[in-house]
Amino acid sequence: MGGITTGTGLFSGIDSAGLISQLMAIEARPKLLVQSRIVELQREQAAYLDINSALLALSTAASAFDTLDIFKSAAATSSNPDVLTASAGTTASPGSYNMFVHRLVSTQQSLSRGFADKDTTAVGATSFTFEGGGGRLDSETKLSELNGGEGISRGEFRVTDRSGASAMIDISAAVTVNDVLDAINSASGIDVTASVRDGAIMLEDSSGGGGMLAVTDVYGSRVAKDLGIEKQILFGGGALIGDQLHFISENTALSALNDGNGINIRDDASDLVITDLNGTQVGIDLGRITHTEQDAEGEDITVVDQNKAVTVGDLLTIANDKLAASGSTARLRINDDRTGFVVEDSSGGGGEIIVSNGASNRTTATDLGIQTAGNGAGVGTLSGRRVLSEINSSLTSNLLGGKGLTQTKFNITDRNGTLAAIEVDADVLDGSVSELIANINEKIAAAAPTSTVTARLNSAGNGIEFVDAGSGTGNLIITGGAADELGLATDPAGVARSTHTANLQSKWLSRSTRLDSLNAGNGIGTGSFRITTADGHSDVVNISSDIKTIDDLLVHLNSRPGQYTARVNGNGDGIEIVDDTGASGTLKIEDVSGSVARKLNIAGEAQDVGGSIAINGSFEKTVTFAAGATLEDVRDAINEANVGVAATIVNDGGGVSPYRLSLAADDSGSAGRIIIDSGNFNLGLTSLSRGEDAIVFFGSSDPANAITLTSSTNTLDDVIQGVTIDLKGTSDEAVELNVSRDNAAIEEAIEKFVTAFNSVLSKIEQYDKYDAEKEVRGVLLGDSTVNNIKRALYRVVQGEAEGVDGPYQRLFQVGVRIGDGAKLEFDSDRFRDALENNFENVEALFAANKLESTGGQEEIFPGVFVQVNEDVYSQLGVAQQINQLVKSFTNSIDGTLTVKGKTLDSQIQLSQDRIGQLDTKLDAKRARLELQFLQMEQAIASLQTQSQALSGLGAF
Repeated sequence: MGGITTGTGLFSGIDSAGLISQLMAIEARPKLLVQSRIVELQREQAAYLDINSALLALSTAASAFDTLDIFKSAAATSSNPDVLTASAGTTASPGSYNMFVHRLVSTQQSLSRGFADKDTTAVGATSFTFEGGGGRLDSETKLSELNGGEGISRGEFRVTDRSGASAMIDISAAVTVNDVLDAINSASGIDVTASVRDGAIMLEDSSGGGGMLAVTDVYGSRVAKDLGIEKQILFGGGALIGDQLHFISENTALSALNDGNGINIRDDASDLVITDLNGTQVGIDLGRITHTEQDAEGEDITVVDQNKAVTVGDLLTIANDKLAASGSTARLRINDDRTGFVVEDSSGGGGEIIVSNGASNRTTATDLGIQTAGNGAGVGTLSGRRVLSEINSSLTSNLLGGKGLTQTKFNITDRNGTLAAIEVDADVLDGSVSELIANINEKIAAAAPTSTVTARLNSAGNGIEFVDAGSGTGNLIITGGAADELGLATDPAGVARSTHTANLQSKWLSRSTRLDSLNAGNGIGTGSFRITTADGHSDVVNISSDIKTIDDLLVHLNSRPGQYTARVNGNGDGIEIVDDTGASGTLKIEDVSGSVARKLNIAGEAQDVGGSIAINGSFEKTVTFAAGATLEDVRDAINEANVGVAATIVNDGGGVSPYRLSLAADDSGSAGRIIIDSGNFNLGLTSLSRGEDAIVFFGSSDPANAITLTSSTNTLDDVIQGVTIDLKGTSDEAVELNVSRDNAAIEEAIEKFVTAFNSVLSKIEQYDKYDAEKEVRGVLLGDSTVNNIKRALYRVVQGEAEGVDGPYQRLFQVGVRIGDGAKLEFDSDRFRDALENNFENVEALFAANKLESTGGQEEIFPGVFVQVNEDVYSQLGVAQQINQLVKSFTNSIDGTLTVKGKTLDSQIQLSQDRIGQLDTKLDAKRARLELQFLQMEQAIASLQTQSQALSGLGAF
């Protein structure tokens, strides 16, 4: 007899497990039916999700006609892609534009003198400074700034020297005064040198001839006249000095004054106060003034009473109107030299003219150069300082961080021992740096004709340098009050070198400086930073896009709890945060979000220095080198300091000193220029590239008649609305840029719409069909929901647009119709004809989407209101109707498919709950059967035991 297997009774030999499994399988038939139903429901669910995805794709394709302004798509085509290319957006206007690319942008790069090795010998430098943003004492005056902001005509003029030789000077592509000077100085056939002097162009003849030095216009132009040099100078008449070109007029932008530092103006409060000789005090607000009124519907509206002053003309009009309206006898005007302002009072009153800044740290009167210190002017005229510099120069009033100069004396001893004790003219202290340098040299020549020392702009462009060109071997000694003030004084014993210079710290950052101009035009962005003062107080400052200027920033910072003060620093090249708590801890500033603090150079920590705790956000950064630093050490220190330049070592392969330090600016164009100052260490920098802006002449094939455009990158974004222009090269000929409607993009969008529509139909067909050959039934065969969706789509796509005027009211009229297989087809030829015939009508047919109302309350009976949530459209194109229809299917809250999906989810959950209930019953049934079989086995075992006992009794 075989062994007993698991599930077989030990005593009965019955396969109870098998019997139980068979019985349970019969009991589980209802569960299998429910499980099959769940699988069917899940298949339906997957089908609906697939259709829903196709509908969402259709919604995207349909809404694109409106949201992406497909019918406003434009294409830009260049006649010479090697010179420029362009891309057009939906806001671009069709047109043809001529552009002459004169120059591409370049990046500043300088190369040092040679060094014998790069990694062994100490260079000998202790520190270099790097400053981006400003600080140079010279400038490049643009032609557009001349003649009071009127600019000049460009073209040609003739210069004839005293020998009778003449040359045509072509400045058609000139942008700056330097371009004009270069054109004259490089002209062949004449011996004339052009320079600037006293705000004018000066021509000096070196030909040796005895005729006239003459400049004349040609071809009926007025180029020379606009330049102020249309003159004839007889023999013996000296140089030809033109008319003043750089002066203030009513057209001059206020932002151009004070070397571009502009004028600090705020809105809705007095910027300066003028008191006349009779004691009448008038506050003058140069900013925007508004008040609030209610319109006919009771809504608040802002009414502008006065726009912010932008030009000198605006300034004079606002100020003098306010003075007159207030009964003041004072008036503001441009001075006779046209370099600043004058306040006049002819009333004969016995008081003083007093001009002061407005409250809350305004600097307007100071910026205008008319602020009075202490007592005012007791006469009828208050003359202000100069606020517009000479051509290609900067104001002395901006030196030393805006403190200007007060001292006039220098004692200059050259290396031969010749002393020149000079005193510069007082008027140059309120002039331009170029005038100061010229005056110093004139005074040296007059005081000590044999002196070999001259003054000039240093190689960094940020200071004055004294140069001894003689062969003396003594020390160069510079002393005196002016030398001390400018930081140019040497030790009494002097210096054993032929040059001596100092950074004069010309102010280039003011309260009116725009934040988006900082960091080479990259701005500071938005974000927040935390200021923790020395006493442990912490304050998080949020900087939004509404803060646009340094003044906005300082006002915002100083409006915080009085734990610190924010101000422009002493050198006028950044802001500083000063701890006001009096505690002895640490002032700390750190970015919380964004990088505003880092970009303002104020992220960091500071302790007490000389009784003050302050973080200085100067844009002038100093890199210090360790003693014995090699050229490689210098390179590495510069790169680690992140000062706006990249340093590399170049081996030119020649001579005994082949290693040179190359310094290239990180940012391109003039905005990316960096002042590199090696102090009195001879780095011997040679400029390989100055960092020039791209120059494009726009609007004409002739640069002389075109508008001059400049950019710090080779991309022009705002020249033509909606068009981005990429400059690729230069050309001697104009490039034509054509911007036209992009019909191909429109047709592509319609193709996508048709494809998406047919995709929905295909999905519905896939699930709502019967395969007779395979006898397979679609998951959604006969489903009313998908059939209703299909019918609705057909109805709308063949229906009329709402509220659209014109001959085209249905899509089939423009080539979009139901074709073979009941699928949507696109006839591009018919569409193009319709587009050509009535573009606006075709656009509206697809894209019209004008909302009339968004629902609200509707009165159905007097005093009885109901909420109406339905949007009402006065115009709705067919594609937008499709979009609205699809949204009614796919809306995540109450869309048809969403509701259907929820119903299926509910049915699946109910089925799963039913399975759980059945499983409970089946488990109980199994347990009962197993117990019954167990009891049977126990009974059999008991009987067998009794039987055996009886058999044993029978044996006795």
